[in-house]
Amino acid sequence: MPWGCRCQPPQIPRHSRTGPDAVWFVRYMRLRNTRKLLIQEGLKSFLAFGYDGVGIGPVLSAVNVPKGSFYHFFRSKEDFAIAVLKAYVARYASFRENLQSDATRPPLNRLRAHFDALEKELVADFPAGGCLYGVLSQTIIRLGPTLRKRVKDSFDIWQESIRHVLQQAQNGGELDRKLDAKEAAAFLIDAYEGALIRMKSEGVAPAFRRFRKFALEPLLGQKPQSRASRPLSSASN
Repeated sequence: MPWGCRCQPPQIPRHSRTGPDAVWFVRYMRLRNTRKLLIQEGLKSFLAFGYDGVGIGPVLSAVNVPKGSFYHFFRSKEDFAIAVLKAYVARYASFRENLQSDATRPPLNRLRAHFDALEKELVADFPAGGCLYGVLSQTIIRLGPTLRKRVKDSFDIWQESIRHVLQQAQNGGELDRKLDAKEAAAFLIDAYEGALIRMKSEGVAPAFRRFRKFALEPLLGQKPQSRASRPLSSASN
């Protein structure tokens, strides 16, 4: 709900198309749609120009919203960025759900498919695409404490999803149990975010090819060591 308009919309009967409730409902829907448009434009702007490079004026102009209306929806630029980040996290909820819960595919196949889907989005949006978590992190020293915590929490949610899948793979015998799933999940995100930075200068394909070859596949290729393949000295102890 937009700041300054926190009540729920009235329940208007189908047969009632006029009156104060109907007028209020129309106004509420316009406000909600305007807020949604501002968040969508904010996401595009933050990804393209970073936090410091985004001015409120151009965002408002892009969606034809009067300048004075911004503070009806958001208290400040940081409050606006928090709303954009919240919407961004929600947007990828289905990605995380498929990653963790799709029982039709083995865990490691799901993880590969997860990064495949992210790459397709990056290709479609190039050169303006990217990851909002990483973009905001690049200027995190200038962000307020609330926004900094939201960025960290967003990374943590994603990391936990990957950790969960890696642990599923370990439990199913696909992946070596000696692997620290939490640290491995963090490493994959680190490598992915680094690939996105290089992507800006040389395109998606080369950066992602290296990410897969030197980060994703070597990590996912750590198979459990069978008893027969262990050194004799280990087996005899």
